[in-house]
Amino acid sequence: MDTLFHQPVVTVNKAAEAIGRTYPAANQLVAETERLGLLREITGQVRNRIFRYEPYLQLFGELRP
Repeated sequence: MDTLFHQPVVTVNKAAEAIGRTYPAANQLVAETERLGLLREITGQVRNRIFRYEPYLQLFGELRP
């Protein structure tokens, strides 16, 4: 989660690097955080998906005039 504050847009590969785990383990973690509403997939693709740390980014969106 700390990594998401520094890089709020991630791929499963970046998540795997950040947590020091395999791609399947990171994919499972990403799926769970997506289910919880913390991450949102933004590409609409099956491969090379990109996820946003939605609640965090929404804070900045609310600051717009």
